[in-house]
Formats: sequence, C-alpha cells, structure tokens
Amino acid sequence: MIIGNCTYSVRDYLRSGEMDLLDFPAFNADLGIFALEYNDMFFESWDEDYLTAIKSSAEDAGCHIQCLTCGGNLASDDEAERAEQVETFKQRLQQAAFLGAPVVRFNIGSTGDEDRDMTVGVERVIEGFNALLPACREQNVKITIENHGGVSKWANPILKIVLGTDPEWIGTCPDFGNFKPIEVRYMELAKVIPFSYHLHAKTHEFDENGEDTEYSMERVITLCKACGTKSVLSIEFEGSMDQKEGVKMTRDLIARYL
Repeated sequence: MIIGNCTYSVRDYLRSGEMDLLDFPAFNADLGIFALEYNDMFFESWDEDYLTAIKSSAEDAGCHIQCLTCGGNLASDDEAERAEQVETFKQRLQQAAFLGAPVVRFNIGSTGDEDRDMTVGVERVIEGFNALLPACREQNVKITIENHGGVSKWANPILKIVLGTDPEWIGTCPDFGNFKPIEVRYMELAKVIPFSYHLHAKTHEFDENGEDTEYSMERVITLCKACGTKSVLSIEFEGSMDQKEGVKMTRDLIARYL
C-alpha cells in the first residue's frame, strides 16, 4: 500500500482559485505524496488539451494519476437518465485511460427510497455496470464503488453489485469514515476491503497524539494488511483545520501504521 491524496482534500484551495488542478501534483510532491486522485467536480473541461495539461503536470512533478472520481446516479427511477449516465460513465472511462488512471470511482446514487435502494436500486446498478464492462476491458480501467450513501450505504448491497458483475473489473473503494454508526464500521469495512481497488483514508479532527478522533486508523490499516490489499490509500481530509496541515497530519497518521 502507498499513500495518495485526492483533490477533495484541498477543495477550499481549488474553489477559491488559490490552487488549480495543474498545481495539485507539485503540492503533493512537496509532501512526498505521488499517487493522485482527481474529483470530476473540479475539472474546467474534458477537452483533450486540458486533459493533456493535467497529465503533463502530474508527470512533471514525478506523480501518477491513480483514480478519477465521479458523481452520478445509476439507480434513478428515470430510465432515460440511467441510460444517459451509462454513456457519461463510458466517456469518463476513456478519459481516465487517457490520464493514465487505472481506476475510476463512480457514485452509484439512489432511488430516493432507502428500502428500494437495497432491492431495485441494486438491480439497476448491476445492469448499468454490466453495460460498462466492455468499456472497462477496452480501456483497461477498473470501476470502484465507495460506501457513499444510497445504494452504497451498506456493505452487503455493494457486494451484491460486485458479485453480480465481474469482480476482476468492478470492485470497492472503502471509505474509512463513511460507515456509521461506529459500532458497525469495522465490521462493514471488513466486508468490502477484500474487494478494494482503491481506498479513501478519510480524516476529520485529530487528538493530541495525531489520531483521528472518530475511529482507529491503526485498526483499519490492520484490516487492510490482513486482506493483503495493495490498493492506494488516498487521503480524503474533511476536517476544519487548514487543508495542507490536515493532509500532512493524515499522511503521518497513515505512515505510522503502514
């Protein structure tokens, strides 16, 4: 496992204009972080010149792009919206391949009803991902599902989707902070980590020892090691302190247990 970082960790810098995507690689290289994750919400466009500039900025900093993270909804009640989402995701797979990213994280969305998310929502996502499998194989890019609410709120529906498609190409992006309440978090993470192709090491606030105040990073990394995962641990800092300091503290916390 190696440590990476995602653009959402520095969202305030990006939204304010203090940083843009072309600055992101050098920012991370200065912190000794070389695996990068880009959130689609921060892209100015998807034209080839802009994507080439992003890719070149990563290469110039000695970094590599590990993951393209995208919003979306494959569980909508609107059949036309679902079909359009599949086509958009096909484009994102091509763009991820162009950037050199071996993994995408697609948000799978919700039906708008938690009970239906676990049944018809799961079936719709399986259908959508199976439609994307030829593009995955053609582009040599894997799809991951993050535990992110809606259909992906719990581990079991995520695993139904993975096993209802092709686990060689469809896997998980376990987020260390998203399963709640804390009493079930480690059990739920233990289910999805074995299928991971990417990981989100989410942090918020830190105690006087540099530990996350919500959960045990040591315990989760121990789970990862027990599963033999070699996925990138991508920092996703969402705390209140300065975001550069939050990334540094998360980096140091992960490194303590790797």
